[in-house]
Amino acid sequence: MALDQITDRSTPLASLTKAASRIARSRSIEEMVETIRASARLLIGCEGIAVIRREGDLCHYVDEDAIGPLWKGQKFPISTCVSGWAMIHRQTVVIADIAKDPRIPTELYQRTFVRAVAMAPIRAEDPVGAIGAYWSQTYEPSRWEVETLEALAEAAAIAVENIGFHAHTVAAPAERVGDFSRDIATVSGIAAVPAILDVVLRMTGMGFAAVARVTDSRWVTCSALDHVGFGLGPGDELPIESTLCNEIRDHRQPVVFDDATADGVYCDHHTPRIYGLRGYISVPIILGNGSFWGTLCAIDPNPATVNNPQVLGAFKLFAELIAHHLDADERLKATEASLSQERELALFREQFIAVLGHDLRNPIAAVNAGTSRLIKEGFTDRSPLILKLMKTSISRMSGLVDNILDLARSRLGGGIVLNVQDGDLNETLQHATDELKAAYPDREVNASFAFGQNVELDHMRMAQMFSNLLSNAITHGAQGQPINVSGLMVNGELEVSVSNGGRPIPADQIEMLFHPFRRGDAKSGVQGLGLGLYIASEIAKAHGGRIDVRSDDAETCFTFRMRLAS
Repeated sequence: MALDQITDRSTPLASLTKAASRIARSRSIEEMVETIRASARLLIGCEGIAVIRREGDLCHYVDEDAIGPLWKGQKFPISTCVSGWAMIHRQTVVIADIAKDPRIPTELYQRTFVRAVAMAPIRAEDPVGAIGAYWSQTYEPSRWEVETLEALAEAAAIAVENIGFHAHTVAAPAERVGDFSRDIATVSGIAAVPAILDVVLRMTGMGFAAVARVTDSRWVTCSALDHVGFGLGPGDELPIESTLCNEIRDHRQPVVFDDATADGVYCDHHTPRIYGLRGYISVPIILGNGSFWGTLCAIDPNPATVNNPQVLGAFKLFAELIAHHLDADERLKATEASLSQERELALFREQFIAVLGHDLRNPIAAVNAGTSRLIKEGFTDRSPLILKLMKTSISRMSGLVDNILDLARSRLGGGIVLNVQDGDLNETLQHATDELKAAYPDREVNASFAFGQNVELDHMRMAQMFSNLLSNAITHGAQGQPINVSGLMVNGELEVSVSNGGRPIPADQIEMLFHPFRRGDAKSGVQGLGLGLYIASEIAKAHGGRIDVRSDDAETCFTFRMRLAS
């Protein structure tokens, strides 16, 4: 049946009564909005529903339920949208064909499914919001449908009285300001901006001026001076496609006219028509690196004298001044970041020297003592043992030097360099496991490798990374509990895990494990630069992989994952 042939609705009166009752008994604005959103479409039989809250001179579309996206989270001046018309005139408005009604800002509807609309104000005697119903075809809603919409709005009005609408705020989606909170804070920190906006309005006689952040998809107010009740403050947005700044971003030239109705270019433009403005001036804010940041603009519902070299020159100068402050703020942040990095590097050097000196002292002392004894006693029955201990100390020093070189490569040389070759990873990791089992015969290490194919990577570095993870498990794991090692392929991803029992790693320490010189709560007598996990993570990164950590009372598990090339 065609929409225009429907004369009545079959919605049971009981369903409407129950919905209206739930709305009226709402204990919060959020509950009221959710109840309307969940029930209105089904009751009215429309393709979309929107709940609008009046916020001063703005209409805030707080929620919706529709077959396609509408304007949830966006705000519009009350004079520019149908919901505002319903609230201003305190009556329900029905528009059967949006293409034929001058109250419809058609540019904002072009990307939606909407072709017909009905809008009922909430608390008609003093509107605080509205409920909108939308259809995807041109359509004259029946009396029953309009009355249902009005009944829901009346129930919402009762809820408003019970709750105290103005004492509550229905939060806009967090992402609306989100990305631009830093820009808003930066502009608010520029002491000259309020003075610039004041001078702009005094100079032009206009009623609203703003500094706006403009991107490909967003128009966000960063600072504003409003003498005409346009209704925008810091953090408020306009749909980017409804603004002239959308065009300014592309051509980077000022747009200015004294009276839109008399201007040959902008007399039929949608922006003046949507927002009811006649006088307009906006100039781009271009940063020192040549990037477009936003605009400095001023508007007024009345004609203004702005299209002249004096006013345009002043606006350009103000825009350049704002850009200069924005550049200075970026330079300051970059300087602070550089200073922080230098401090970190200085601390890094101090730690490096202290830890290296500490960890080299013992093996050097052992070699020195062994040499002195051999010189004093000559070769005796104890000499092989002394030489073996000296060799162990030299090996330890060699390991320290290797770690230092790896640290230098990763920090100063652009990362660890790989020598990628095809080989049997099962054999590579089993060999590394056998070496450590031989070095720690009293520890139980259970290993299982099942890669099933040769793998192209740096096998020597992979053995080093795996050995560091296994050494860490031996050092920090519970003495009487086994260490479990596994390696396999999972959906084209290489996975190597090393797990041990013992005390869990505190959650706030996990992200610090892979920093250099971090030894955690190493047991007494444990030596080393604290570089093992750091170097392991650098090897993982060099392979395009990562090391994940999971730690609880049951076990601590380090897992290396790497996506294999297809």
